[in-house]
Amino acid sequence: MPTANSDSATNIIINARGLNHHVVTPGGNLDLLNDIHLSVQEGESLAIVGASGSGKTTLLSILAGLDSASEGSVDLCSKKLEELDEEQRASLRRDNVGFIFQQFLLVPALSALENVMLPAELKGLPNAKELAEEWLAKVGLAERHNHYPNQLSGGEQQRVAIARAFICQPKVLFADEPSANLDNNNGQIIEDLLFELNQQSGTTLVLVTHEQKLAARCLRQITLQAGRIIQS
Repeated sequence: MPTANSDSATNIIINARGLNHHVVTPGGNLDLLNDIHLSVQEGESLAIVGASGSGKTTLLSILAGLDSASEGSVDLCSKKLEELDEEQRASLRRDNVGFIFQQFLLVPALSALENVMLPAELKGLPNAKELAEEWLAKVGLAERHNHYPNQLSGGEQQRVAIARAFICQPKVLFADEPSANLDNNNGQIIEDLLFELNQQSGTTLVLVTHEQKLAARCLRQITLQAGRIIQS
């Protein structure tokens, strides 16, 4: 059953129009996305589902401004991504967006606390350390803040990644298969935590998943097939 807070879903925070994306291969152009039209409301939770190779991660990357579509337009937090240079996109992501990846992507040389502090420091928040301590406590890792990623389990590393994603209270959180590399128990913990924090913070959640049980917890789902939305 969806757990997102729909009361705040009043304004469009992501709007994609006519997205097409292709890459050039020795055999010719390979179409990854075809005529994608999609809007996401503030506070909404959206699952992007589909088989491997259907274009899910490509779409997520373009919506988040990590990649650019071959054609089409994306508005993110009232900014037209195609009108921004890379530095402006980076600033937009820093100020408004959080990310959770299935590979965790923690910095090996930094402790759990330092990994969580990183976005807050980049944003120039004066209380980065205190915020990081608070968020590690919220994800159940108050006693592990001095541990390095190689001293943490997969589930613990993903909880650090979640704390890092939420520390700056992003308007939008993008998650790519957030529990794919975890066992069932840790995966369930991460999923519960993700929706709990999403609901408490009012953050718009856009996630890619192949797990129907996880997708069903979102307010809305879209299904991709060969780069096209076939169900929404």
